[in-house]
Amino acid sequence: MTTKTQRYQKCYFRISIAGKDPQTIHINLDTQTCPKTCANFLSFCTAPPTNNPNSKSPKTYHNTIFHRIIPGFMVQGGDYQNFDGTGGESFHGDLTDENFILKHTQAGILSMANRGKNTAGSQFFITLGKASHLDGKHVAFGSVCEGMDVVESMVEVERDDRDRPVSMQKIVITECG
Repeated sequence: MTTKTQRYQKCYFRISIAGKDPQTIHINLDTQTCPKTCANFLSFCTAPPTNNPNSKSPKTYHNTIFHRIIPGFMVQGGDYQNFDGTGGESFHGDLTDENFILKHTQAGILSMANRGKNTAGSQFFITLGKASHLDGKHVAFGSVCEGMDVVESMVEVERDDRDRPVSMQKIVITECG
């Protein structure tokens, strides 16, 4: 549990790229700067997977994919509903843009994807380089602290003309917490 004196909460993804053995990415969430955004993200990381066939789209990142890969820019995932970037509501209802204090200054910045002001849900992206044009538009709330080589290796998969990994090259979050 995060305390007021603890600035960062750690979480992780185990990622399988193109069916290969999973590798781990560790992320520091800046809970002092963006507590609500971090709580939303962490809820998806720690929610248990379900084996219930009647359950529609469990709110978890477990077994979701990175659906968009743009070399030199970012990798995007978190659509637990449609797995294609068109779904994914926030964990606890409306998630407004908390603040824009943290900037997209380098590779490894974790930020919420959105469709405009105050529309963030479950989708997130990790930058592959500086992306200052996103400052003031997307809430940055953490960074990769270990496993950036795994993130960078995602760009090696074959993609279609919409920057989506082709079916045999899926990038899957096999475990998270």
